[in-house]
Amino acid sequence: MGGAEPEVQQTRRGARLVQNGSVLSEVLAKPGATDSVFDVLAAAIQIFSPGDRVGILGFAGGGLIAPLRAMSGDHNLSGVDLDRAGYELFCELSGAWQGDVQFVQTDAVKWLQAQRGKFDLLLEDLSVGRDGDVFKPDVSIDTLPQLIQSKLKPGGVAVFNLLPADDRTWAEMAAKVCAPFGFGVQVLFENYHNRVVVLGNKALPATHEVSQLLREPLAAIGSEMATDISVRSLRLAKR
Repeated sequence: MGGAEPEVQQTRRGARLVQNGSVLSEVLAKPGATDSVFDVLAAAIQIFSPGDRVGILGFAGGGLIAPLRAMSGDHNLSGVDLDRAGYELFCELSGAWQGDVQFVQTDAVKWLQAQRGKFDLLLEDLSVGRDGDVFKPDVSIDTLPQLIQSKLKPGGVAVFNLLPADDRTWAEMAAKVCAPFGFGVQVLFENYHNRVVVLGNKALPATHEVSQLLREPLAAIGSEMATDISVRSLRLAKR
């Protein structure tokens, strides 16, 4: 795909998986805040998952698991990724406290299509390195939204970690991702280009309430993201 292989950078608290200058995963040796987007993904799981069965499409190094466990999230996590190196790094650093984490090295679409039971929450966090940058793969926009919606329990929630696209506007990308769902909010960041979208088939809390709900666990683990995020409504097409 023209992207550099991910590299491991040692940090004071663990290690970082980096590709083309973008952090694919922040892997910690102990549960706690990463002070990054991973904390917000963890908070979304902790707040919005109606049960404990959670799937992670694009596991990388499991960067959200340290903050999730610090938030007392004891969810059963199933991760999938084409590259196993991130999972091995995660096990090396976080194996003592990771909790119930299953990993499969395979294609995310094939894996999700093969799942018989439905999920309380599915997180889409795929990315692809290309031309010295990191983008969302087309499958994240064109294929996975409808498939994810079909694999959720009636009250289930989908979370998408969106990156700027190289060939679509944000509005075009958001419209396709949101189309299968009836309700949603987006989380914007002061210091990151990512946009986290939370979507469901049932009504979500009001935007100001979502903002408060997300900030509480972030503040509880001392994450800088508690003051970095802003929550906005999404204009979804009528179904």
